[in-house]
Amino acid sequence: MSSDGKKITGVKAININEESAEAIEKMVDKAIQKIRGEGLEILEIQTSSDYLIMILGKG
Repeated sequence: MSSDGKKITGVKAININEESAEAIEKMVDKAIQKIRGEGLEILEIQTSSDYLIMILGKG
């Protein structure tokens, strides 16, 4: 996932605190489908103990 030459268009943060692995997987799958449906790409993914953060963009 190279972000060279791509424009950042948004950020998607998902609260994963106190969620099971199965619930996190479902939330992330749903978010990815929505992002792709909007014609966006995930340029980068960052995590913390409470959040999964996706940096969104277009090429």
